[in-house]
Amino acid sequence: MSEMIAPKITVLMSVYNGKTFLAEAVSSVLSQTFRDFEFLIIDDGSTEPVTHLIESFRDERIRIHTQNNIGLTRSLNRGLELARGDYVARMDADDVSLPGRLKAQAQTLDTDGSVDLVGTFFDVIDAEGNIRERKELIVDDIERLWRLQFHNNYGHGTIMMRKRAVINAGKYDETLRYAQDYDLWSRISTKRNTRIIPEPLYLYRMIEHGAQASVKNYDSQLATAIDISNRNLNLCNPHLTDEQSAEVRALYWKFQRDRFSGDGLKLLPDTMEGFCRRYGLTDREEARLAKRVALDLMNEAQISPDLPPQALSGVLTRFRRMAER
Repeated sequence: MSEMIAPKITVLMSVYNGKTFLAEAVSSVLSQTFRDFEFLIIDDGSTEPVTHLIESFRDERIRIHTQNNIGLTRSLNRGLELARGDYVARMDADDVSLPGRLKAQAQTLDTDGSVDLVGTFFDVIDAEGNIRERKELIVDDIERLWRLQFHNNYGHGTIMMRKRAVINAGKYDETLRYAQDYDLWSRISTKRNTRIIPEPLYLYRMIEHGAQASVKNYDSQLATAIDISNRNLNLCNPHLTDEQSAEVRALYWKFQRDRFSGDGLKLLPDTMEGFCRRYGLTDREEARLAKRVALDLMNEAQISPDLPPQALSGVLTRFRRMAER
């Protein structure tokens, strides 16, 4: 590995124990059709012999950095500092990257220098590797950015980032133990600099009642994500309180409110118009988004029959006028 100079991609993985699926994760990276990468693995103070397992692969592209336990967020920032590639691809230690993943993402970044962040569709698998669900993420850039104000809509492990853009954005926020990816995507995203490859190129392993951080710390992750969404929505509509943000957010994310209410309905148009100003949408882009949001509202009305009919009609009319520009 010492002879490898400036690989195009750094695959960055932080490991803390969890050796059950580690060999499969490492093998999936080493089996990529794209070959110009280094595989930087941060052993974050594991008490299990994970370093020995990794070293058994004897692949010169692997770099192991061993440290005392400092947690995922700080470990990822340490990895960004050590990364030698122009692009950084995330990888989790219990997941699987399909063979064409790195090639497809690198081609996207190579083709368009304005793109800083590339995700993919992914499949959710269980402990045995059986596919349980396919996550087909939002492909339209403007709609995906709009929905990012409400919730995270990327799979962290699927992401490839342009390293300089992430450094310029301030890297991961080390005050956050959870949802650090959602925070970073919210800070780095513009209307033109992100993409989703509409192919499932990653397998995300979900083990219910397991030792995964995403399972054990679900409530804390949820609370942090809500705080990030509150911040996002407030940047679009500075008059929103956290309580009002919960009402608006219920259109897309029902963890705090079971249904979208008349209160959320009243606040939605100003929030969307503030979003359009914040990101500098053109009239044509605003019209396209207004059409999409109007459709979302009509779908929501089917499951929220208590929405005030007159208010709903007025808001839909407002969005349809915007869509006719």
